[in-house]
Amino acid sequence: MGTTERGSSTTGPISRRRVLALGAAASASLLVGPASMARTYAANTKIRFALIGVGGMGSKGVAVASGEQIVAAADVDTAVAADGLRTITSQFPGVKIYTDYRRLFDAERGLDAVWIATPDHQHFPIVVRALEAGLAVYCEKPLCHDIFEARKLRDMAAARRVPTQMGNQGHSGEHVRLICEWIWQGSLGDVTEVHVRPPYNEMDSGSRSAGEAARVPVALDWDVWQGPAGAREYRTGIHPKGWRGWIDYGTGLMGDWFCHNADGAVWALRLNEADTCEVECEGEAPGPTNWPHDVRVSWMFPQRAGMVPCILRWSAGTFHDAPMPPTVDPRRVAAVAPYPTAYFGTTGMAVSGLWMDGARLFPETFMREVGRPRRVLPRVAGHEADFLQAIRTGGRSSADFDYSARLTEIMLVGNVALLVRERLHYDFRAGRFTNSDRANHLLKRNPRAGWDAGYA
Repeated sequence: MGTTERGSSTTGPISRRRVLALGAAASASLLVGPASMARTYAANTKIRFALIGVGGMGSKGVAVASGEQIVAAADVDTAVAADGLRTITSQFPGVKIYTDYRRLFDAERGLDAVWIATPDHQHFPIVVRALEAGLAVYCEKPLCHDIFEARKLRDMAAARRVPTQMGNQGHSGEHVRLICEWIWQGSLGDVTEVHVRPPYNEMDSGSRSAGEAARVPVALDWDVWQGPAGAREYRTGIHPKGWRGWIDYGTGLMGDWFCHNADGAVWALRLNEADTCEVECEGEAPGPTNWPHDVRVSWMFPQRAGMVPCILRWSAGTFHDAPMPPTVDPRRVAAVAPYPTAYFGTTGMAVSGLWMDGARLFPETFMREVGRPRRVLPRVAGHEADFLQAIRTGGRSSADFDYSARLTEIMLVGNVALLVRERLHYDFRAGRFTNSDRANHLLKRNPRAGWDAGYA
């Protein structure tokens, strides 16, 4: 896969006026961009959806697509997906139901869009099939499982020029835009550190346990569920929850929350435009099959266009939040955001909560002094509505794969550091680590035969 050019680097001081201009340019590039190759639709024309994964998070896809037209759906577990399948078949009597999404793509024609809500390890081959068919794609976060996959999907989406969206819902909200505008307008001075504190739930964010051998549930197609991952016996603590903690299937606690809570740092500080970074981790080691939870991961980014070098820290489990400045009461911050993302600048700090919500400046006197930033970013009606609008108009959604694949790639670089346990140097231009063969071995999975779409 070829390299992708990043934003140009700069040297020397850059004025606040220049930063603001750069921010406005960034907003335009993210939300306008080249026209899509997909057809556009009259306002009353229904978008024809296929849904892959209709249980759990897939219920949102069912709700959104029910306002359009659902043509087909696929799920590997008819018991877990029973409510979603019942809703679909009651509203769309002619809908086709599959357990293997490959059969869906082989059989269905005339689709417009695909909504994907499966475990992380299945995202890539499904998105590949959808993009190859020229369909608009909504994929829950994180976009994929491996670094190779993130880069391949970004390139494929750019070549196909169809509407895409990742399910980091806070990216379409008001509060992430406030963070961007405060930072771009120089309200915080130079932001040199951002600390992200995720919530933790063992079942949602991934089990540490390798489980025990068990009988495959009657309604589950276990072979299809495993997809491109290596075949293994069925074990407890994987399906329907807990899979995120398995290295083969999920992307761990970071995969669960990074694309939500670190989104503001990546967007506002233009980390997605960095040419390189260094990354290291400390804390709990991974198990033979499962991701660790009690860890701190630190990414060190060099100067980007208009931005000074900065550190992004992820502190989970027993690792605590960053200490607040003497002028800031931590209790006041906790009242606004129990799991804060804190942006530390040379003249002030900002905080946001889960899904980038509750953005505000601290201390309160600083918030009153600065007030709301001048609006430079377009607002959108909502994350799912933004995707539907992109399909209807042939435009771009706010978290399309050009942006969200880069956001996911940064997270996945951190996950490789969790496995290798070395200070790593990563080259975003080449998509490789420059100082570790072990790390480069983890860039791309070796898929099972029959599940290798897109891996060549």
